[in-house]
Amino acid sequence: MTDNYDVIIIGGGFAGLAIAYQLARRQVDVLLLEASSLGSGASGACAGRAQVSESHLGHHMDLVLAGLARLETLETELDSEFEWRRLGNLMLIEHERHWQWWTDQVAFLQHRGAHAAMLSPTDLTEIEPLLVSDRFLGAAWCNEGHLNPFKFMQAYVKAARRLGAKVRQHSPVIDFVHSNGRLATVETAQERVSANIVVITAGVWTGELLRRAGVNLPVQFTHAEAIISEALPPILNNHIGLADFYETIHNARRAVSIGVAQQKNGSLLITEAVEQTKRIHRSNSAWGVPAIAQDLLKLFPSLASMRLFRAWASPSPFLPDEQPAIGWAPGLDNCFIATCFHNTITTIPVLSEIIAGMILGEQPEMDLSLFNPVRFQ
Repeated sequence: MTDNYDVIIIGGGFAGLAIAYQLARRQVDVLLLEASSLGSGASGACAGRAQVSESHLGHHMDLVLAGLARLETLETELDSEFEWRRLGNLMLIEHERHWQWWTDQVAFLQHRGAHAAMLSPTDLTEIEPLLVSDRFLGAAWCNEGHLNPFKFMQAYVKAARRLGAKVRQHSPVIDFVHSNGRLATVETAQERVSANIVVITAGVWTGELLRRAGVNLPVQFTHAEAIISEALPPILNNHIGLADFYETIHNARRAVSIGVAQQKNGSLLITEAVEQTKRIHRSNSAWGVPAIAQDLLKLFPSLASMRLFRAWASPSPFLPDEQPAIGWAPGLDNCFIATCFHNTITTIPVLSEIIAGMILGEQPEMDLSLFNPVRFQ
């Protein structure tokens, strides 16, 4: 027997859960399939930062600003608390070329109405007294946001289920059955199900799933590691990162670029050690945690006696042009792709609503043609 649904969503991270909620709001019969546990990929392993600083020009910035506004009221909408708060972000700048880039970026953010500024070393000392700022020219600051990623996902899944969506964990998709240019059925280890539309939003596993469906999407990934400390008294006032993060992690087989923020419970979440690898896994390495700790103490030597609570690791997906893939799969009439988002926490509250409309045949309120997966064909 085959159960039939209006929409099957494959992937239980931020995107899949938010899209399931948005479709259920429209009284669509939805089934979400997650291969492991909800958020077992990059969503559950992220730092919870609602990014603004790294926003791109054009519609991406529109999505970021709209998403930031939506996050202010989303806890009420979903009837769940996920520790949302506004939090400043500091990008520490060590080299002149980065100073000029961030000066231009801050001007762009200010022009679009974001609260942002360039700060001197003296400013850094005043707002983050524990930070050793001697080697930095200063920093780019922006008012962003922060939340608990696990509670964020649970807020969406609870709301989706209340509206009738079905969510099944530990249901890996093992195959598709094709018929007349469509995905006729989806096979898991436990069952065979069918739907009018299949949405693939499985992060780093999206490429493999699409290959089974006969579609090529060049999903790439890095392997990222982070550590979490014991609960501490309030010691940090902002999220703190390095201005050359992407340059650092993309130009070496192994690299560390520190990002640190104090969570609502007092713990420090410290990211990240990044390794280029072809193997998808969630294991910590022998080098990652010591390397993160070593670089952290260069910025905050007073934390030398801090105890670590746990470490985690996860693959982090991206596409060659570092833009998401959002749109219908080439060659398949009923397969929709949504993956490799940028600034995911900030944009997904808005993007999920737009994507739900696109799935149902509505004209999107923003032009997302730049993100169309057909660009890789």
